[in-house]
Amino acid sequence: MGMWASLDAMWEMPAEKRIFGAVLLFSWTVYLWETFLAQRQRRIYKTTTHVPLELGQIMDSETFEKSRLYQLDKSTFSFWSGLYSEIEGTSKKQGCKNEEVLAVLGHELGHWKLGHTVKNIIISQMNSFLCFFLFAVLIGRKELFAAFGFYDSQPTLIGLLIIFQFIFSPYNEVLSFCLTVLSRRFEFQADAFAKKLGKAKDLYSALIKLNKDNLGFPVSDWLFSMWHYSHPPLLERLQALKSSKQD
Repeated sequence: MGMWASLDAMWEMPAEKRIFGAVLLFSWTVYLWETFLAQRQRRIYKTTTHVPLELGQIMDSETFEKSRLYQLDKSTFSFWSGLYSEIEGTSKKQGCKNEEVLAVLGHELGHWKLGHTVKNIIISQMNSFLCFFLFAVLIGRKELFAAFGFYDSQPTLIGLLIIFQFIFSPYNEVLSFCLTVLSRRFEFQADAFAKKLGKAKDLYSALIKLNKDNLGFPVSDWLFSMWHYSHPPLLERLQALKSSKQD
């Protein structure tokens, strides 16, 4: 009864307080969810990597604190150097072979053939229309401004910040997750298209080289990667290709 009484009391609160409370609750929920996912991924790093001995000795010194040592996904900070890179002064070719380049091209052609780019453009335009439509509906709501302390005025700039930064936060999180799932599906479909072109074996080896070139980490927690990664982890893509890889 106590819980239901509390809910009834919250529902009887003024609209501006309910809005502010809902925004605050959602913000903390997202923060705790992201922390939970980060801890899951950190366990993966700890079980598959180790800190070099020399670095550990440095961290034992008085200059640094061990609490300042973090695991970083270097692929986030690296640039894709391309399919080819030339070593100055030599003719040795680093990166993908011609067959592997064709396999990657087959993957990209799959995105075009299957209409992935057009679908993404349509989704983007529909999302923009929906956001501006909802903004036009919400900008005139006085209780929305009152929830953030603007009782006597409704500045347009403040309305933009409130609506797009706070009110749209739940929608943006859900949309981001849905687009991530869709993007991963598109990548698998493009890989399957390359298979049909007879390029599964070459794409298999090309993905390994490109992942290494991008400093990508091959192992990821499934829940963390599903929430954050727009591309499936390397091992998942290789497993899908391996089932029908040509000799």
